[in-house]
Amino acid sequence: MLFLSLVLAAQVWPGQTSDYHGFVRHDFTVNGLPALVVEPKQAAKGNPWVWRMEFFDHRPEFDLAMLGRGYFLAYINVGNTFGCPSACDNLGQFYRELTGKYQFKPKAILEGLSRGGLYAYQFAARNPDKVAVLYGDAPVCDFKTWPYGARGGQRSDDDWKKLIDDYGFPDEKAALEFPFNPIDNLAPLAKAKIPIIHIVGDADEAVPMPENTGIVEKRYKALGGTMEVIHKPGGKHHPHGLDDPTPLVQFVQKHEDDTRRSPAAPLIPAPSTESRYNLAGWQGLSWLEQHRQAEQFAREEKAEVILLGDSITQNFGDGHRHISAGQSAAWKQYLAPLHAANMGIAGDRVQNVAWRIQEGALKGLDPKFVVLHIGTNNLADDKPEDIAKGIQSVLGQIKKEAPRAKIILMGLFGTGGEPTTPRRMAAQQVNALIGKFADGKRVHFLNLESHFIKADGTLDYNLISSDTIHPVAGGYELWGKALTEAIRKAR
Repeated sequence: MLFLSLVLAAQVWPGQTSDYHGFVRHDFTVNGLPALVVEPKQAAKGNPWVWRMEFFDHRPEFDLAMLGRGYFLAYINVGNTFGCPSACDNLGQFYRELTGKYQFKPKAILEGLSRGGLYAYQFAARNPDKVAVLYGDAPVCDFKTWPYGARGGQRSDDDWKKLIDDYGFPDEKAALEFPFNPIDNLAPLAKAKIPIIHIVGDADEAVPMPENTGIVEKRYKALGGTMEVIHKPGGKHHPHGLDDPTPLVQFVQKHEDDTRRSPAAPLIPAPSTESRYNLAGWQGLSWLEQHRQAEQFAREEKAEVILLGDSITQNFGDGHRHISAGQSAAWKQYLAPLHAANMGIAGDRVQNVAWRIQEGALKGLDPKFVVLHIGTNNLADDKPEDIAKGIQSVLGQIKKEAPRAKIILMGLFGTGGEPTTPRRMAAQQVNALIGKFADGKRVHFLNLESHFIKADGTLDYNLISSDTIHPVAGGYELWGKALTEAIRKAR
């Protein structure tokens, strides 16, 4: 580890170099966005880091104290985007840059000041295995209080309108009905054993403490989570921070290893915070509405074959939920005669399917077959072995919830334009691992990856789209035919 720290210290950083309170600051760009890293004078073992989510250099007492203890300080400006899904995508790319190229510690200390709380909590809910500690300073934990202005919160018309646009909500009603604000989505963090500390003013006029931190504390502790709240009696929203950050530093030092043995993200059931609505075949519905609609259709049709997965599955259609007539035609020919129901939702990861099963996706159903194709959306953020473990856990859930069903476990389809594309290589590693889960009795493995790849190693674009991920009509024709045959053999 000392060797790695020395290598990092000698790393030639891109961009401009300047002074930051006596430390060296490096400014560069990631995915076209302004980013920066401040180096400690001597990096601590493992290259730990504090990740400021918003308002860089405002009340930096804690940041400076951690720099003095050998922690790096990092920030990327994703704009005033309230922790929306696209912001989390950019945060994820920054995380991969720092932990990959620059060998930062895999778990960061997230620092969410004010609206930065939305960024910290939404990133942590999507990536609970990438967080060591979450520190919130008067954090927004429910955007219905700020910027909407409900339950004593301060109204900000411009921010509220922008939040609706940034999240992709079709209207204000959808935003107000969003069920996965930080106060509503703490279970993944608790499962990962993320320790949380907040500093709050008890008389905060903008982000009311009882409706934000108060709710988080009550719910998080009920989930078994570790949380400490430092109160400022009579304190308003400003000033932030502590003149003496010692209590914060001590909390981090005491708890930053609490997550050392926590499960990987694909093993932690979690709802999706995506809000695509009129994109990706969501038909104007929220993710939770899609989940419930798919359940309803499956029950109404007494489905004998159920498909679980992401957009690759959803695009197959089923007469109710589809994107294009080409895919729907393949469904009608191959799957409709089997009394199949499509439970794919665009954007889903392994942990989202796990959550849906946990919340009753298969309850009251008695399918003969469950077809599972999931993991493609995990490839960017998760290790192949963790994706495989997550899939194995989902198989266990299916066996429990559908005890009479046989499972057709799909290998991830050919992806990535070239043989050496990291995405392609990761998918192949996943397939090599999950193929071992087949027992020829309950679980049958169907790997069509090679069918989507030409002899020269490039993708066959007669079967898969130019995005190198989603099948086109020919690909669904291939899948439908192969799946029908696999089901016939497994009966």
